[in-house]
Amino acid sequence: MFTPREVALQLARLTLEPLENPPSLLDPACGAGALLLGALEWAAAERPHWLPHWMQGGLQGWDIDAANVAACNEVLNQAAAALGLQAAPVASVCDGLVATGEYDVVLANPPWVSFSGRHAVELAPARRAALAARFAAFAGWPALHTAFAEQCAHLTRQDYGRLGLLLPMQMADLVGYGAARRAVTAHFSLQHALELGEGVFEGVTEPTGMFVFGAGGGSERPWLADADAALLARVRRFAPLPAESFGDVGVHTGNAAQLIVSREAQGRPLRVGRDIEPFKLAAPNHWLREVELPEGRYARVSPEARYREALIVLRQTASRPIAAKHQPWALFRNSVLACYGAPGHDLDYLLGVLNSNTAARIHRAMFRDARQKAFPQVKISHLRALPIPGRDIGGLYERIANASRAAQAGEPGAIAELHALVEQAYL
Repeated sequence: MFTPREVALQLARLTLEPLENPPSLLDPACGAGALLLGALEWAAAERPHWLPHWMQGGLQGWDIDAANVAACNEVLNQAAAALGLQAAPVASVCDGLVATGEYDVVLANPPWVSFSGRHAVELAPARRAALAARFAAFAGWPALHTAFAEQCAHLTRQDYGRLGLLLPMQMADLVGYGAARRAVTAHFSLQHALELGEGVFEGVTEPTGMFVFGAGGGSERPWLADADAALLARVRRFAPLPAESFGDVGVHTGNAAQLIVSREAQGRPLRVGRDIEPFKLAAPNHWLREVELPEGRYARVSPEARYREALIVLRQTASRPIAAKHQPWALFRNSVLACYGAPGHDLDYLLGVLNSNTAARIHRAMFRDARQKAFPQVKISHLRALPIPGRDIGGLYERIANASRAAQAGEPGAIAELHALVEQAYL
């Protein structure tokens, strides 16, 4: 994958800026040299005294493809000549996963190739076994980028080295990538994590993450993006609502949807997630037939009281909480989640907080599956973990409740006022 110039420069800046003395620097999967060129360009502007050291062997790249190595050396030679310097060959043909060494700085955008999951690439059993034996990260999630992440940590000097990586953003918090995160943070501490979004690399839709590590053992926690980490550090002083405040009680149609769900007003009214908008609840346009299921067919319907008692309903397929009062009540499918209120809380206040832009940002920061374009989700576990300010925020509490009532009534400017008040409450 070709790394855009601005991305290479940003990675160079975040990784190299704390250093004053010229470091030895390696890219163990250098391709045509984009990251090395970015480091050279940044140093030429910010640390020009590094350049003689780098041009005489302090800057190195490895790649298994001889054509990439030739292209990298040509690019770096031209850059050095433009700076009035003569460079020794920077890149060499080498398998970065098996080579050894120790470098002050390692930068890498390793190949993103997975050997498991829906887009798995075939891998010879012997090679798979060898990588799994060598890299705990690969054993946890078989992929070239997991093996390279661990290898880069091995190649970086542990007492004061710095490591900059471009990786799939999913590595930041997916459970399956836990072994890869542990392999890196066993020796290094995360200093920067940036989500660059989708489309950074041509033909790659997976969101890109930029991760920068410094010396010192880190933790096993997810690699939160810088802005997300700051936000969550601020809001975690608030407790979530009691677990029983939320319920996943919707009709689960199992393998009997065609038998029990109708669009022709046959049976009992049944709401779905699409019926819910912020502060608005549409009339049901589905119906639940009461039929005896034949053998081999199954579905789940909760006791009627669980639907009647739901005070707020929320859309399940969304990237943020989308909530409305459950009035008038009806049965609902499992694309709808229920809120039963909480002791000491005003219902309009809860509705306003749940529909706020601030709650949306917190939700997306806490849960990566809320950000995916295909089938984002608000899960019951998400709602039970969402921090909610209590009445200790003082007069803001009633102001938020009043703004929520005004938003439900459609008063002009009410929603904008609500967003501002909730943001203030979380500060």
